[in-house]
Amino acid sequence: MKNLSPFYYLCIAFLAFADYAYAAVPEYDCTTKNDKEYCKGADKKPVTGKITKYQDDGNYLSIINYKNGYQDGLATYFGKNGKLKERAYFKQGVKNGMDKIYYENRTIYQLLNYRRGFLNGIQVYYTSKGKQLGRFEYKDGVLQSGFCMRFEGEKFKKYDLTAEEISATPQNQLVKCEEP
Repeated sequence: MKNLSPFYYLCIAFLAFADYAYAAVPEYDCTTKNDKEYCKGADKKPVTGKITKYQDDGNYLSIINYKNGYQDGLATYFGKNGKLKERAYFKQGVKNGMDKIYYENRTIYQLLNYRRGFLNGIQVYYTSKGKQLGRFEYKDGVLQSGFCMRFEGEKFKKYDLTAEEISATPQNQLVKCEEP
């Protein structure tokens, strides 16, 4: 029998440990239930706690808190290279509270407010340089008023939404302003 190098044994030990460490990570079964994400653990019980998901390159994809199987509390989502993309709050599986969406340069793109899954309150858009681009007010998902800023010449000019634009906006749909 050939003499095996210590490196060979080290590799075998590492692979055995890596397999054990991977096997110790709990599995989750997440599905859609009543239009909400619902997760059960390997024990088939609703998840209460934090689920962290990773991208193929090892960076974070999401860190989400659950209670009784539904998203509840802070949910953080990441884009390419693990850059922060969104922070949202949930209660019993629906958005409830402040939702912040970020540009890749980590400046805020949108500040959105939700109440029981509906847009509610002030929603604000920003340019990638941090200037306010638009502001809208919603009540229980229905657009009440708002404006967009448009770049004309060397200045931003405010354009209020017309009554027709407001009434034509479907419930719980965001109005978007285009960045110059």
